[in-house]
Amino acid sequence: MTNDTLPIIKEAHHPYFDVDISHGQTENDMSTYSKFLCLYTRNLYSYELYCIQDKQNCQFTENWEELSNILKQKTGKINEHGVTEVEITAEESHRMTPFHNVAIKVSEYQIGDENQIRGVITTVENENSFNTWFIYHILCKIHVGYSSEPSVQSEVDYAELFTQYFERNLKNTIQGDEWITMNGRQYFKERVCYFTSRHKRIECILPAFPCKSSNLKKVHGDVPDKGEELAFVNLINATKEISKFYPPGMKLWIVSDGHVFSDCIGVDDDVVDSYTAHLHGLYRSLAEPGTDAIGFAGLKDLFFEGESSESFDPRWVEEIELPHYTGTKICPDSELSRKILMKGCDTENGRLKKQLNIPDHPRLHLFRGFSKFMTEDLCLLPFFQGISRKGFKKVVAKVAFEMIKRNDAYSNLVELVFPHHMRLSIHAHTNSGPKFGIKIISPLQCKTIRSLDNEEEPTFEDLLHIPTPWHNCVVKIEENERFYLTKTKTVMDAIENGNYEGTWVKTDVETGVGGHYLLRRVRKINKIN
Repeated sequence: MTNDTLPIIKEAHHPYFDVDISHGQTENDMSTYSKFLCLYTRNLYSYELYCIQDKQNCQFTENWEELSNILKQKTGKINEHGVTEVEITAEESHRMTPFHNVAIKVSEYQIGDENQIRGVITTVENENSFNTWFIYHILCKIHVGYSSEPSVQSEVDYAELFTQYFERNLKNTIQGDEWITMNGRQYFKERVCYFTSRHKRIECILPAFPCKSSNLKKVHGDVPDKGEELAFVNLINATKEISKFYPPGMKLWIVSDGHVFSDCIGVDDDVVDSYTAHLHGLYRSLAEPGTDAIGFAGLKDLFFEGESSESFDPRWVEEIELPHYTGTKICPDSELSRKILMKGCDTENGRLKKQLNIPDHPRLHLFRGFSKFMTEDLCLLPFFQGISRKGFKKVVAKVAFEMIKRNDAYSNLVELVFPHHMRLSIHAHTNSGPKFGIKIISPLQCKTIRSLDNEEEPTFEDLLHIPTPWHNCVVKIEENERFYLTKTKTVMDAIENGNYEGTWVKTDVETGVGGHYLLRRVRKINKIN
């Protein structure tokens, strides 16, 4: 592959981070994630690049020939994980990084009989056993299987066709959308080209389907229901339609964030496991045999599956103490995965607290949105019964702060593991990249309503209250045979007021039918005196 066709990816501006890149890690940011400067794959027998992604404004792509000449002259050492490491001095690499007096390390590894070498470049600072393992783990887990595939020429612009389909059928557009104005569309299409230039299946990631809310005024219970069913039907249908104009098709990876936040949102870890098991079963019942439309990868999957997980030592994260504010049941393996996540990818290092003191800062708006959302979600938990309103508000603020930290850390992890994938989100985004908002339930399937007697769709000001299956329930009205997405409280109020009567239809995972309310309007007869 020539440099003219080499897929080169630059990071899009992150809308919330104010990252200081004057040197490698800041004084308090000891995360392994902040050490990563570049991800790449190359030829097994030469330094011919297959694909490369620079990070933190580094310029290894432009200086690859110089870097490869340096590597050829040095003898690397093989660490305890079988990874070949080569250290390069700050003087040798000064044109490749924006840092001063920071040496770099090139780590390379071959997975099985894969026809390429995987490589990462990191800073040489805060070296320890955990960081060495984490780098090895990312080299094993990173999804770059298509990188060594040669570029193919096609008369059809498949990337454009896919982009058109996405914007017409899946994209969630909000006020202030920057899909066009800030080149979000062009960024999106460039990401698609990683797959279409090789005529390979387009792969997307969607952090979603965590578990049901603990607030039973929002949902009926803790098992996947009609909401998840409709979402799966919509997403599976999208992969079918895409395969009609792009034969390799599309695959969506659902990277569940259930265990990232479960202790923050008042849900026991084993309840998340049960939800996930039912979710997988529901999908298997809905999927067509022989197809591979949707894949699943949760936090424990990302850390505890594969060869690298066998060499992890839990003692490396013993010093990490995570706050737990909601009284949930904690499972050891889930807690361990959260500790690895935060030690490896938490880049907050005090910035968030400063940002929350800046009027009108985007992070302040995000914090207020999380606080409002969690106030609604946690208000019915038995753990908080008897606590004062002021005390509850303080706890919610701490929960919101912790959730933003973990959200950032998980986003960082997903970015490392899926560096070339299309990053989709169930939350609203301006769609300028790197994330793009989607509607997982089509309005043609199910309409979001605030009241059973008013089909006007509600608006969502804080961009977090986007309707999802795990914060709502689905209602079917017998008279019109339509499905509606709303809160359980809305249904209960309508029944108690005597306007409707009905029952809950249980989820049947084996047949792929999700649980939902089946209601009928009560015909009232006016009495004549």
